[in-house]
Amino acid sequence: MSIWKHTFRGVLILANLIVGVGFLCCAYSPLVSPVTHPVFACAGLFFPFFLLAMLGFVVVWLFHCRKLACLPLAFLLLGGGAVLTYTPFKDGEDEADGEVMKFLTYNVMHMQGDTEEEGYPLRRYIQESDADMVCLQEYLWDEQKTKKVFPMYPYRRLLKASNGNGMACLSRFPILSVKQISYVSGNNASFLLKLKMKEDTLSLVCNHLESNKLDAHDKEVYEGLLKSPNEQKVKSDSKYLLRKLADAVAIRGPQADSVAQVISRQSGKYLLVCGDFNDSPISYAHHTIGKGLTDAYREAGWGPGFSYNRNFLYFRIDHLFVNKGFKVLKCRVDNSISASDHYPLWCLVEKL
Repeated sequence: MSIWKHTFRGVLILANLIVGVGFLCCAYSPLVSPVTHPVFACAGLFFPFFLLAMLGFVVVWLFHCRKLACLPLAFLLLGGGAVLTYTPFKDGEDEADGEVMKFLTYNVMHMQGDTEEEGYPLRRYIQESDADMVCLQEYLWDEQKTKKVFPMYPYRRLLKASNGNGMACLSRFPILSVKQISYVSGNNASFLLKLKMKEDTLSLVCNHLESNKLDAHDKEVYEGLLKSPNEQKVKSDSKYLLRKLADAVAIRGPQADSVAQVISRQSGKYLLVCGDFNDSPISYAHHTIGKGLTDAYREAGWGPGFSYNRNFLYFRIDHLFVNKGFKVLKCRVDNSISASDHYPLWCLVEKL
C-alpha cells in the first residue's frame, strides 16, 4: 500500500474517532446536570448530525476497508440506547385484549390557527381525535367557550400559573384534584391531576417546561445561518444562539428535578406524564422525568417524529410517558395538521 493510501486511511480513522467521541458525548449528555454544565447539556441537540456522520463512516469503510467498519459500528453500539430513543422504528399494535385508551398532548399555539377561514382546524382535530384524555399547552380559552366547543369532554380543567401560558385538561374521566408543581418559572408550569377511572385513580402530570426563549430575531439569525453561512457569521451567531439555549436548559433542569420528585411520590397503579418539554429526547429533562417510566414514542413510535415544525427547527420536544399500569400499543406524531407550530402527539395504551 502506498504512503498516500496509508495517510488517507490514517486521516479517516482519526476523523472517525473524533466524530465517534462527539457522538458519545451527545448520546450521554442527558446524564450531565444543565445547571453546572449548561452548554454541554445542549449537546443532545446535535445528536442527529453525529448519528448521520457515524452512518456515513459505516458506508465509507464498507467501500474502503470493510474490517474497519467495526469502528463506527462499535460507537453506534455504545450509543445504541440514544439512537433508539431518538428514532425508534416500531409499527405498534392496534388491538388488545383489555381496555384500550387514547391519550393526546398538543401545544395549540394559543389557538391562533383555529380560524373560520381555515375551517377551525384545531378544534375539529381535537373533537374528532376520540381521545379519552387531552392535555393542551398554550391554551387561553375560558371555561364557557371550552365547554361549548368541546361538549364531548364533560370534565375539564383550565390550568394556569400566574402570568403564565395557559394549559387545559379535557377528560372523559372525573377530575378529582389539581395541584401545581412548585418550581421557578415566569411563564411555564406543570400540574399534577388526579382522575377517576371507574374503580381506579389515574395520576396525570401535565407539563409545559421552560421555552428556549428564541424570539423572532433569533429565528431569523438561525435561518440566516442555514441560507447564507460564512465563517465569521457562523462563529458569532452560533455562539449567540448556543448561549440562549444554554440559559434555557439551565432553567429546565431544576424544573425537571421538581417534576421527577412529584412523580416518584405517586404510588397508584396508573400514571401518565405528558406535555411540551421544550427539549429533545436526548436531554436531561427527558431523561430525568422519564426515569422508571416508559417513553410511549420510544416504545411504539416510528422515525424521529419531529413535533416542532417552524423556522427550520425540527425536533421532537413533546413527550408522553406511562408507568407499568399501561401497555403502549401505538404512538405517533401526527403531521396531518399544521395549524400550530407543534404537531399533536397521541398514543394508544392498553390498561393492564
